[in-house]
Amino acid sequence: MQTFIKVNSTSFEINKLITSTQLFSKIKLSISARLVLRCIVDYWNFKLCCAYPTQNTIAKCTGLTEVAVLKAVKELDNKGLIEKRKQHKRIYYYFTIKFLGYLNLLPKVIYVNTQKKLGKIPQQNLGKNILKENENTLSYPLLNEETDASDFEDDNGLAMAKATIRHLSNNPLFAGKIRQLKEKYNL
Repeated sequence: MQTFIKVNSTSFEINKLITSTQLFSKIKLSISARLVLRCIVDYWNFKLCCAYPTQNTIAKCTGLTEVAVLKAVKELDNKGLIEKRKQHKRIYYYFTIKFLGYLNLLPKVIYVNTQKKLGKIPQQNLGKNILKENENTLSYPLLNEETDASDFEDDNGLAMAKATIRHLSNNPLFAGKIRQLKEKYNL
C-alpha cells in the first residue's frame, strides 16, 4: 500500500505542473497510462482530495477500451503514482507522495522557534505535538545527504557547525555529516 497525502491544488494546477516539471521525461509510462493519469487529474476533486471517475468515463475521455484503462491504472499503481481504493462500488484515486514529489507539491518543512509557536497551544494538546521541544528545530536548514561540510564556508561557518553538532549529535542519521564537520573545524 502506497502512502498518499492531501493536496489542495486544483486539477488545472496539477496538469500545469505535469507539463512544467516534465513528469513524463522523469518516469517511463506507456501512452495509455499517460492519458489515464491526465484524465484522473482532470477529475481531481481538491476538496475531497481524490478523483472518482468510473472506468467507463475514463475510457470515453481517453478513447481507450475499458481493458486498456484497467491496465493503465494498474501501471500507474505499480509505478507508485496513484493509489486506488474501492468504496461503495466506486473506485477512488489518490495521488501518492511519490507523484506529488515529482511535481514539487510536497509540503516544505520550515524550521522555526518551536517554543514561540507552541506557547499558544493549550497544555492538554502539547503532548500530541511532535515538535514539543525547542531542540528539535533550528533556525537554518539542516544537513541532509546532498549537503557537505563545505556548505558552511561563510563567516558563521564555525558557529553554524557547532550549533549543528550540538543539535544533531544524538541523531544517528547525521553521524557522517557531524563527523565531517568535526574534522573540518577540528572540534
